Amino acid sequence: MQSPSEGLTTKASAAAPCKSCGGVLNFDPSAGRLRCHGCQSLQDEQPAVGHAAVQTEADFEAALRRGAGQEPDLPTLVLDCPGCGASLRFEPHVVAHCCAYCQTPLTDVEVQRRRLIQPQALLPFALDDSAARTAFRQWVSSRWFAPNALQELVKAPQAGRGHYLACWTFDAHSRTDYQGQRGDNRTEEKTVRDAQGREHTERRTVTDWTFVSGQVRLQFDDELILASSRLPATQHAVLDGMDLSDLRPPQPELWAGFTVQAYDINLTEGFARARERFEQRIHEAVCTDIGGDQQRVSQIDTEYSALRYRHVLLPVWIYSYRWRGRAMQVVVNGRNGRVLGERPWSVWKIGFAVVAVLALGATLWLGSQT
Repeated sequence: MQSPSEGLTTKASAAAPCKSCGGVLNFDPSAGRLRCHGCQSLQDEQPAVGHAAVQTEADFEAALRRGAGQEPDLPTLVLDCPGCGASLRFEPHVVAHCCAYCQTPLTDVEVQRRRLIQPQALLPFALDDSAARTAFRQWVSSRWFAPNALQELVKAPQAGRGHYLACWTFDAHSRTDYQGQRGDNRTEEKTVRDAQGREHTERRTVTDWTFVSGQVRLQFDDELILASSRLPATQHAVLDGMDLSDLRPPQPELWAGFTVQAYDINLTEGFARARERFEQRIHEAVCTDIGGDQQRVSQIDTEYSALRYRHVLLPVWIYSYRWRGRAMQVVVNGRNGRVLGERPWSVWKIGFAVVAVLALGATLWLGSQT
């Protein structure tokens, strides 16, 4: 039996060529249609807009009964480019990529077939490479504690590509029975005598605790969970603020020229991560329902219903650069331009800031003594 690391040879499918010159077509976010990589002409046809199906969630428990969440790991594949015939290595979980030699957009249909759940919708890029690089540079310029030399370095990142990342969205209703205590604060005054026999009033805050129980119901809608391990946890928030109202059917025309990731965080694990967020909000709702000045929650019993999900592809630009031998990654949201990433820190700037704060504190203290 062949191990995943050895690679399997298969064929890749390529997008239709340019009608004017037969060149390679890539999706141009700024134009919203396919553009020829060679003659730069725009194709007349635009990818179809979204329809009601992309907004419809699937039944979570029915998917589990079909075996979702138990798919095997994907192997590394070797594909033959239909444009130039080169043999290309497709890493696991990569559905679509570009030929490194002729830039032909390629799709590996076998990777999709090996996943029980297919992408239901895609949110197309709104920022092209130029706009994303501008957002990247502005982000670096706003990092005051970054070394000055970094701004020159990132004018031309060493590598960058647009990626469609696999994601889950989850809907759920929750009903939670709870028990706890409500704390109401009151001020208690007491007259005491000091060592010289003088009387004065002391005030302290006393909390009266009352046992309570109740029930809260919440509804969660489109809780977004990254289904790809392509980004570290510190960069997941780059997807925040995505407007999912413009979701489209996942057509190859929309991802031509980009890298598309299949999910490697399955449905079961994805819901477990969503549930952690649900439980945090449920705890906050319970505390609000208890009321008072302080709350103690001793027991929470939650039941979920109406569990539904979608598998969607969301756009990001991923850039890399090297700083003193260390590789660093920056991610730009392909819709709203939000940036998160790694950056070095200037020891000198931090030191000057610390000295300035200490000097200001000393000046204020001396001023208060005069």
